[in-house]
Amino acid sequence: MNAVGLAKIELSEQALVAAAQKATGFTRFGDESFLPGLRVLLKAIETEANLNPFGRFYAKENIVGSLKNRLWANACFEAHPEILQRKIVAPIVIIGPHRSGTTRLQRMMATDTRLQYLKTWEGFNPAPRMGSHDLGKAARYTEIKKSLGVMQHLYPGAFVGHPMNADWAEEEMLLLNHSFCSFSILGSYNVPSYYQWFLNHDKTDVYHSMANMMKLISWSRGDAEDKRWVLKNPQHMMDLGTLLKVFPDAKIVFTHRDPLKTVASVMSLMWHYAVQHTDLPCREAMRDTWLDFCEKAAHRCMQARKNMPVEQQLDIYYAEMNSDWRAVMRRVYDFCGLAFAAETEQAQAEWLAQSESENRHGGHRYTLEDFGTTAEAVDARLMFARQHY
Repeated sequence: MNAVGLAKIELSEQALVAAAQKATGFTRFGDESFLPGLRVLLKAIETEANLNPFGRFYAKENIVGSLKNRLWANACFEAHPEILQRKIVAPIVIIGPHRSGTTRLQRMMATDTRLQYLKTWEGFNPAPRMGSHDLGKAARYTEIKKSLGVMQHLYPGAFVGHPMNADWAEEEMLLLNHSFCSFSILGSYNVPSYYQWFLNHDKTDVYHSMANMMKLISWSRGDAEDKRWVLKNPQHMMDLGTLLKVFPDAKIVFTHRDPLKTVASVMSLMWHYAVQHTDLPCREAMRDTWLDFCEKAAHRCMQARKNMPVEQQLDIYYAEMNSDWRAVMRRVYDFCGLAFAAETEQAQAEWLAQSESENRHGGHRYTLEDFGTTAEAVDARLMFARQHY
């Protein structure tokens, strides 16, 4: 990469914005709430992340990709201001620690044709491309399908831990990425100053931007406004109050699993990404960031739930889903005010059987000791959550 000049990649705000504007032909972002996150991230990348040439290439591609989508999105909003007037009605939001079964629950519910969800390709490329054939849908889809094929080879361990497919349901972390205010950044680089900013930043504008992207996606599909979304993102544990400010009628399904299982798993998953982007050891950095993230997320979520109406909350447990998923789903659907129809149950059973037959998560192996920590150390930080739930 040094030989072909990729190590000389410039990661300045000016260069990245210019690249996005040149690629799209648009210059106006409209909403510029993404700028604080971008600026903090770029400074942290240059002063803390110690990226190798591939890491710098990865950072440029991701940042420019998000900037292009924001430019295209603003062009759509300017041409069709009615998009921003669309309603998002009573979304079903699955929230829980990483590795607590949130993906399984969302992807099973995504088989229900009464619900809409974020597809992976739409998360990476949410914005229609004004003036292009079919609003660029075919091109946007093909880009992500090819990209995921490459990523599967570049990050094999990560894809074992969290398989991805262009058409599958995916978390709205992908939409938050376009505001440069997402936990995925913490799994890509060692950026302590960005992490501190992330913890303290008021994310109201970020969540409004996410909601606008959701409106744009459902508009471009031609979905009815009252078709309910099923969302999921562990990051919402950090900012539950902000989420409810933007989606006040949301129905929240909280998932739970023993932290001794989830913490080791999330450390491993994030390390499988970060290790490709630096030539320095990064297990210790991933351990410290993600153990702290898990602790703070649990604390903040528990505190925020005290102010939530009881009728907006439902708790389900990883072990319950393993032992009798149908009973859990009946509870979830009753909580959401939806009938658990026979065809829905059948579709979910088929999805689960397919997932198990492909052993989609069976190869992910990890231990706390891999990251220089122990069960006792995790308990010292997270016993309060184990005891509460």
